[in-house]
Amino acid sequence: MNEKVFISYSHQDNICAHGIARYLRRHGCDVWIDSEKLTLGSGWSNDIEEALAQADVVVGVLSASSLRRKEVLKEINYSLEKMKNEGLSKFRLFFVVIGHIHQSWFKDNESAKGIIDYLSQYQYIELSAYGEVTIDAMKKLLSAIKHEGIDEGNIVISDEEDDAFINSNSVPEKAFDNLGNNVYYKVFPADLSPSCVYPFALDNQWIPEIMYDPENELYKEFEDYGFCSDKINNYLYDYRKRNFYLSFFHCKQVIIKRNSIIYNQLFRNMLVNEGEEKEAFRRLLANGSIVVFLYGSSEFTPFIHKQSRNEEENEIIEKWNELCAETSLYCIRENWTKQFDQHSVEFLRFCSNLAMDRENNELLAKNMHLNENQIDEFLITLKNISMQAFCQTHMNGTESHGKVDTYSRTLFYRNYITRREDENGKDPVINCLFDANKPFHHQLKRLIDIYYNSIFTNCFQCKALLPDDARPENFYLNYLYLNQGEKEVSIEELQYAFSEFFENCEILDEIEKLGADLYLKNWDLDRIVNLRKKEEWFEYVELLEMINNRSNSWKVDFNELELLLQRFDKCFNPTEPLNKNDIAYTFRVCIGSKVLDIVKTLKVGKIKEYGGSFSSTKMTPLKVQFSIGDLTNENREKLISLPVMLFDGRIDTSDGVSYFNKLKEFIIKQYGFIMINEE
Repeated sequence: MNEKVFISYSHQDNICAHGIARYLRRHGCDVWIDSEKLTLGSGWSNDIEEALAQADVVVGVLSASSLRRKEVLKEINYSLEKMKNEGLSKFRLFFVVIGHIHQSWFKDNESAKGIIDYLSQYQYIELSAYGEVTIDAMKKLLSAIKHEGIDEGNIVISDEEDDAFINSNSVPEKAFDNLGNNVYYKVFPADLSPSCVYPFALDNQWIPEIMYDPENELYKEFEDYGFCSDKINNYLYDYRKRNFYLSFFHCKQVIIKRNSIIYNQLFRNMLVNEGEEKEAFRRLLANGSIVVFLYGSSEFTPFIHKQSRNEEENEIIEKWNELCAETSLYCIRENWTKQFDQHSVEFLRFCSNLAMDRENNELLAKNMHLNENQIDEFLITLKNISMQAFCQTHMNGTESHGKVDTYSRTLFYRNYITRREDENGKDPVINCLFDANKPFHHQLKRLIDIYYNSIFTNCFQCKALLPDDARPENFYLNYLYLNQGEKEVSIEELQYAFSEFFENCEILDEIEKLGADLYLKNWDLDRIVNLRKKEEWFEYVELLEMINNRSNSWKVDFNELELLLQRFDKCFNPTEPLNKNDIAYTFRVCIGSKVLDIVKTLKVGKIKEYGGSFSSTKMTPLKVQFSIGDLTNENREKLISLPVMLFDGRIDTSDGVSYFNKLKEFIIKQYGFIMINEE
């Protein structure tokens, strides 16, 4: 029997109530919650009364907020009366309480007396003051709903979870793929989970930071051979694999371009080589953990109908089509109704307006460490780009046919980054063969690739997951993301938050518990898929979503990070202890384009500052991020970054220098951190 469960709650406890609803649904309950069931124009009062009358169970979420809402009190008192009249065998009421019950919750409230009497006689479930929905608490609630009692010893529950990772509040549209002879699901932004990411590192054209460093041996190799080089491809294989795994540790869903799946060696191997890795990859596609991004005028189903001149490519296409024929994939497009993608227009507009923003362009040039002559030349190059894009706008337009195919990232590469042709017959754009005679080709490629990929994240309302090797200097591009928070914060607020954290912090102990599992090199895709089936992982990622989603409200208790790592630790079985010298965590504070890394290890606290500038306007962007590991360390193998955004807003002063220096001074004087020089 699927019990009909009505959830009564205050909208201030929205995250907690929806967490309860998701858990109960995964275990077969028919859940009614008003934000999903009520529609504009409906008689909501009648709908609620009807749902209450039909319910087998009511779950009342009690908090200081809900007990001040007349609607909640009315629903609960109706349930108390119904339970008295119909008996426990037909109808039951259970309470989930957020925090410790306090007498002030019931002050001068006659209608709360029945609730007080109930709570004094019957057991209830108590959550933390944050309303964190824990697996243990939900097991007890589910057990009570299923008539198995509340005592923990009576709980019998399957370890097997329904592992569909599409947002449980929506049902993607089914479509039939005539060529693949199978259905696929049309996914829209509203169907995506709150933690869905678009990992830039999996873009077929993304170049790791190490290949921009003239002192590294891969720099010259890439300059000469681009993606044609075996040495480069071997490095990229491990690089993409690491970022691919990292995405699945902390996010319910990952969006990957179909193009990348076909052309990246990492995915090619998963398609061709039989075994656990291929089955794990198929599983991630089948349950919506991977959402395939279709774009361009020819991609409307996951199936590929065109053949290539390349025999190896044809084999990959054939394997991909076989997978599409046996597995129903989840696919997303920018526009399902037209053969037209908005990113082409957005890219054109960005390029045509590039030269207009002189202040940001000068800021860009300073971050590239260009001298005065180079800055002038750089600004002229941006004007040339703008002029070409502007002419293209007037030649073809962007509205009449919705096509700007003749101005694309490919054309941009040809004009400003790559060689016109290659003597060996290699495509200079696909293989990214740089033209040394084109000024600023490195800088322009980084700028365009970050912006081009950020268009997709803005369109799909998902998170932009920058590669784990992205240097802090890249944060000068924050203004491109168009997602700065709304909250203004003072230096005193930030200092207070850090003082609370550092004085009570046991976070290094939590990191130490993770053991050798801290290192991604100990993992494979099959093991990650099994990790994602665990209830503890669901608990971890939903807490992570909760912290990220409220990052611009400044209601962040930094001690939640310890709670987050406790959940993270529950997911693993540590294999061996870490070398204590490796244990570290980092707060990255970005103000304007300046970056401050505040790193704490067992031995020392250190601060590293990266060059940049502050906005001249009053509303200077401010971000505070958290990662496990030392971001100042070049050895990225020892990082398992958590994409935790603790704060995303603005500082309330135009004096960014003063703000930045006050924060540094506070951390150094108050907690004895030391400054280390940039190498």
